[in-house]
Amino acid sequence: MNSWSPVDYLFYLSFVFFAFGISLFFKKGLIATKFLGIQFLGLSYQLFAGYFIQPNHINDYPHFFRTVSPFFYLLGPLAYLFQHYLLYPERKFRLIYLLHFLPFVLHVIEYIPFYLLPAELKLVEVKYVFQQNTFFNSMSTYGWISMRDHLFIKTIYYLAYIFWTLYELYTFYKATSRSFLKKNSLVVYWLTGDMIMKFVVIILHCFNLVFAKKRHLELTWMDYVFVLEYITMMLFMLLNPKLLKGPMLKGLVFQHSAGYIEREQIETSKQEKVHQKSSRDKSVLFTLNRYFETEQLFLRPDITLAEVSRYLKIKPRIIRMALQMEINLSFSDYVNTWRIQYAEEQCRENPKWKNYKLEVIAMESGFGTRQSFNSAVKKIKGVSPGKYFENSIQHSNN
Repeated sequence: MNSWSPVDYLFYLSFVFFAFGISLFFKKGLIATKFLGIQFLGLSYQLFAGYFIQPNHINDYPHFFRTVSPFFYLLGPLAYLFQHYLLYPERKFRLIYLLHFLPFVLHVIEYIPFYLLPAELKLVEVKYVFQQNTFFNSMSTYGWISMRDHLFIKTIYYLAYIFWTLYELYTFYKATSRSFLKKNSLVVYWLTGDMIMKFVVIILHCFNLVFAKKRHLELTWMDYVFVLEYITMMLFMLLNPKLLKGPMLKGLVFQHSAGYIEREQIETSKQEKVHQKSSRDKSVLFTLNRYFETEQLFLRPDITLAEVSRYLKIKPRIIRMALQMEINLSFSDYVNTWRIQYAEEQCRENPKWKNYKLEVIAMESGFGTRQSFNSAVKKIKGVSPGKYFENSIQHSNN
């Protein structure tokens, strides 16, 4: 009776990753889930094909040889795009972003002549690789550059994306308030923990790259550490499915809108009569809130309804109607509510803001002039800016 090896377990794990990747790719919602789904689909193929290119199988399945290599060029871009669209879900995918996958495409094109070879000619290449006892040989009949050079390029390419992803995560944390991060602590732990695991993997890989004289044909402990990262990610998401909805909205616009509770009770009765229309309004408002929160458009004094409408591809009339029906605010009051909310949070949580004069607070929170700042605070909060922000600072000190 043959005993099972770890490679056999990875082979069956590939089917689990495939099913998980398919479910994510076709899941409705954030575009981030599609990039995560592609990650798991790519990894499932790497594990599946990796089983057949092991020394005890490769002679029977030579067509899998060199098909895994291009997928390593997808790891960095997919990890970055997943995090990017999880943190900024309202951003649109543009065709220029396809350039992230150019190295993958070029590597596939590079090896098309080899992929089209008959099995007997592929076995000649396999035999040559076996003689060198490494997949990453320095000389090869096929390809534009050697597999050894590809190994170093992949390492640098992946490392660059990891630092890029880390920088964007850092800027996101820095731009958001502590209360928002606390409310979304699970997402914070998830993304931060996954980033730490990626650094552990790349550090171990670089250590292995520098000190290992040969990269053997069998799977190494490094490969298992790499797979462990994705197993951990999959289990974490299965236990916390809400993570794939992205960071939760603060909802402070609703809380700070004058008379919101009273309007909410009125709207509840209206929803029973016009459910379909109300659902559309809620959807528009959610999209609008998500867009304002992630992009912080309110910090721009010149932001207009027409610009927001073009980006979200929602007619200005529909946006105005949603704001009026759901929270009884005009677009300008809606923007100013976000600005006041931002200023209040900064005064509570940022020590530097507590010493700012009202003129500075007005400019830093997106108001073009002190006059517009005064008018907005009096209209929305019912008191003067001096009194309102004095209370905010006193509240933070308490």
